[in-house]
Amino acid sequence: MGIYWSQVDLEKLTGSGVVYFNSKMEMLEGLPCKMYRLVRQQSLWTHCHDYFQIWYVAKGTLSHTVNNRTYQLTKGDIFVIPPFTLHSVTIPKDGDYEIYGCEFMPSFVNERFEELPEEEAFFDVAFLGSFLREDTDAQARISLDGGTETAVRNVMKEMLMEYERRAPFFQLTLKAQLLVLLSILVRQVNGELVREGFEKSEKYREIMTKVVDYIHRHYQEDLKLHALCDLSNLSRSTFCHVFKDWTGKTFNRYLTDLRILQAMVMLKQAELSVTDVCYSTGFNELSYFCRIFKKYTGISPTEFRKQAIK
Repeated sequence: MGIYWSQVDLEKLTGSGVVYFNSKMEMLEGLPCKMYRLVRQQSLWTHCHDYFQIWYVAKGTLSHTVNNRTYQLTKGDIFVIPPFTLHSVTIPKDGDYEIYGCEFMPSFVNERFEELPEEEAFFDVAFLGSFLREDTDAQARISLDGGTETAVRNVMKEMLMEYERRAPFFQLTLKAQLLVLLSILVRQVNGELVREGFEKSEKYREIMTKVVDYIHRHYQEDLKLHALCDLSNLSRSTFCHVFKDWTGKTFNRYLTDLRILQAMVMLKQAELSVTDVCYSTGFNELSYFCRIFKKYTGISPTEFRKQAIK
């Protein structure tokens, strides 16, 4: 199920004095993204908008209030506010500050965000999902460490430069940089998960390195999953989970991919028959080998050979 944000009742808001900013008024026509740098800015009363807003504090301080909770942001802090979220910003009148802002419609990340809520989740949901939590601490103030702050500052400066210069195809570069920015911030707000993943990766590094090396040395043999579980001293379920995390593939898919790649190399050797290649790469049935090879490459082993040794 996809992740979507709730729209507030705009008629009630306008009647209660809450300011509503609309992307059609705030952004360039045909470009659902806006960049700016602030060195003079009055405080903003409670308001909302139909776009995401990111503010990075490069200098100075400000107060950010979301859902009646106030957060103090200083140099190196950043906030990410999703569409239709009520918030306000208080900026000291005589303060010396510098703020980099980015505003974008969800459709700038992926046009499918404009589709109905029944639409199933897709990959690009991950860019925005971390900033749609009910716990506003996740996005109302994000404190960046030194290395991360440098990366964020550099990306936002580059985005601002692209936006202001508007060279040919700048929209493509702007979107690519936005995705980089969001990926950095996703890692930042999911720091605990990132640390756990790193620790898990390190825990199994030696084991998985040994397993993968073993597969590459014995791929032509009749490899069985239980043998690799024994080699790694892991249960079947744990091995399958860790192996996929480590390689990005299941054991069977990884082995088949490796065998097909080796078969493609061997088919270029004219002295080897297709049958020789079949059995030399771990396949024990010629018809099965031909079927799988064509599924992967779109052509039969024989056709592949003809093209490869012309």
